[in-house]
Amino acid sequence: MELSVLGTLVQAVGAVLLALIFFYLSRGSGSRVLKAAGWGWLFLSVALGGLILSVLYDFPFERFPYQYFKLLYFAALIVAADRIDHDFPVARPILRAAIGSLPLGFAVAALFSGSLFYAVHMGIGAVAWFVITLFIMRSRARGLGRKFSALLAGATAFAHVAYALLFAYSASRANRAIPALGYIGFVDLFLEMLFGIGLIIWAMEDTEARLEMVHARTVGETQRTKRRAQLDPLTEAHNRFFLEEIRPSLIDDNASGSIVLIDVDGLKTINDTEGHEEGDKAIWTVATAIKKLVRGNDFLIRWGGDEFLALLPGCGRAEAEALLAPLGGGARFTPGPHGGERQLHLSWGVAELDGQVTAAAIDDAIARADQAMYGVRAATRLRR
Repeated sequence: MELSVLGTLVQAVGAVLLALIFFYLSRGSGSRVLKAAGWGWLFLSVALGGLILSVLYDFPFERFPYQYFKLLYFAALIVAADRIDHDFPVARPILRAAIGSLPLGFAVAALFSGSLFYAVHMGIGAVAWFVITLFIMRSRARGLGRKFSALLAGATAFAHVAYALLFAYSASRANRAIPALGYIGFVDLFLEMLFGIGLIIWAMEDTEARLEMVHARTVGETQRTKRRAQLDPLTEAHNRFFLEEIRPSLIDDNASGSIVLIDVDGLKTINDTEGHEEGDKAIWTVATAIKKLVRGNDFLIRWGGDEFLALLPGCGRAEAEALLAPLGGGARFTPGPHGGERQLHLSWGVAELDGQVTAAAIDDAIARADQAMYGVRAATRLRR
């Protein structure tokens, strides 16, 4: 009996320590799994304290506190195993378990005594541990923690089956003492400690996975926000900020190529006579026409109200002129719901980036392309 009380006392102290560890970890991580586990081992320590008192002293329904709080212990661990995949509050299910366990705990304590009480008690424990094992096994979580917890929960379930059989054998032999049962407290403490470690690993792995997901989502949202900040909302071409973004890489890669400036002729007339909505439609039409011509590694930038800049890496002047030659015919445009289709005339100029690519060289190429574009536009107006 002394060995049994000693083992139970050691198990109670271990349960208190586990409860404190889980409560401390849940405070830092906010994990409801760890919080439910903390409540579970706190209930277990109270149950074991009640068991020690029932062994040392006689009082009415002396086994009830042990049975009742042990039921709450099982309920809290089931909640912990369930909260890995379902991040719901733990207070409500534990409160329901506290109410529902009252009649069951009282019935077991009142109807059974001696070794038969412990046989029934351990049978209930075996069922609870099998349920915990199933909850863990059905989880979608991955990692070592889940496998380790499931293994320990299953081992504890089989241990309780063995306990129940030994106690049933003792009851059949008029409560005959079985020496092996005196070591239950030590065995349970060992299994509980390992199971607790598995739960901690499992919860930490789950928290890490959630943080990685949040990080990936944040990075993706940041990239989308950055992309939106570099896009013109009307044409979905890049804006001026984008050129400043890629300018360092153009310089570092010494990226030769050509810069083309394209202007929409007569946009002011469209805005004045047909409205800015039709003017926006004309700009969108031109942007769409240019996108169909440029290559996959080229960049189209809306440079101003009616101007576009095309950056063509690795494309010489002759290749750039051949690539954009279809723009000489303009872009087809149908203004208004009843307007007839007409051509939007475009003027464009090309400047080649050759030699050492520097910030000054890029700015110089843009200025030369601008001059060439204005020259083409002036010549076109003279012809008209």
